Amino acid sequence: MAIVRVFLVILFVSLTIAIESSKSSKVLVLMQDDAIATSHSMFFNGLKEKGYSLELTTVSNESAQLRVFDEWQYDNLVLFAPAAEFPSGVSVQTILDFIDSGHNVIVAANSEIARDTLELASECNVEFGEEETLVIDHFNYDASDEKEHSLIVAENILDNKVIMGPNGASTPVLFRGVAQDVEEESTLVFPLITSYSTSYSANPSEPITKSPHVAGTKTTLVSALQARNNARVIFSGSLDLFSNKFFTSPMQKSGDKSKKFDKSGNENFAKQVSGWAFDKRGILRATNEKHHLVGETESPAGYRIKDKIHYSVQIEEWNGSKWVPFTADDVQLEFRMLDPYIRTTLKHNGKGLYTAEFIIPDVYGVFTFKIEYIRKGYGFLNTISRIPVRPYRHNEYERFIDAAFPYYASAFSMLAGLWVFSWVFLYNRDK
Repeated sequence: MAIVRVFLVILFVSLTIAIESSKSSKVLVLMQDDAIATSHSMFFNGLKEKGYSLELTTVSNESAQLRVFDEWQYDNLVLFAPAAEFPSGVSVQTILDFIDSGHNVIVAANSEIARDTLELASECNVEFGEEETLVIDHFNYDASDEKEHSLIVAENILDNKVIMGPNGASTPVLFRGVAQDVEEESTLVFPLITSYSTSYSANPSEPITKSPHVAGTKTTLVSALQARNNARVIFSGSLDLFSNKFFTSPMQKSGDKSKKFDKSGNENFAKQVSGWAFDKRGILRATNEKHHLVGETESPAGYRIKDKIHYSVQIEEWNGSKWVPFTADDVQLEFRMLDPYIRTTLKHNGKGLYTAEFIIPDVYGVFTFKIEYIRKGYGFLNTISRIPVRPYRHNEYERFIDAAFPYYASAFSMLAGLWVFSWVFLYNRDK
């Protein structure tokens, strides 16, 4: 019986792991047409090599469903259908609900951009350029494009090791597509690739009669959304950026022989960006949160004003395959009641353990230990724990307070004066 029981436990664990693994690796790829399956096969094969199970379908397939009976059928979504309306099962509202539930999306557009793609981007604070426009730069284009100057050699790639990997992006990326305008003040959306000061958005086949939709360094080529629920969305203005042609194409920046490369950086860029978006690289978690009086080990039910307390928490980072200790010098703890009364930077031991010691302020009520760590590329880390703080009891106050000695002296001097006055008044006769 014991052997059978052990076998059943092993079988149950194996099935659980298999189910979770298959669930977390499902990706729906919605394409403009079947030709994209061939023209972008290197990108799709790269996802398969990472263990993802891809389901490729076109927008004409009305049976495509992201959600069935309120259950999501996929963890990730790739939208390579910029010029088409999405099927009813993958509508804009369904995709927004998909993101709100913590799932990830990669969206690629081009100069032929339909209403659904524009609406989805707008809901995420990204504004694509007008239809039939391209990013044009007469100084930073590839030498093979001597006509339109719309094949941009993009070098302004975000220097972030969490998103772009430890080696970063050492080779420029080829880009031909529509521009994006990203809200500068947004804390959730940020550019991954920006263009140059000489870039602008326009229709290359028509004369320019009005101000471009976006121009200069404000021209964003690829952007990312890091939602508060740690869902991630990539917006690329170029569908060709993920194509086999751009993956394998040599490039040379026009007029600069030092910027000649046998192969573009598109494949590495697509690999790193999809890895960050789908593998959840850079997600943070806080565990083993503790707080207690200095010199003790157990957490009390509450504290007293002016107590000195010790706070500690373990912070870990998901690197794509496992949880590893997270180290940073800018993680702060707030001890707050409506507003922060104490804000202190946590010290770490290099192994993910963060600690702080402080004295509770002379204010009683329900206080909150709060860590809110928001950094580009990392998932949102937000921890909250509450504890009551009480005032001194009547028998816990000091009998005599040093600061009150002048008042004590004045009281006793009044008593002494009263005694002297009474003695003189009672025992002194007028003759």
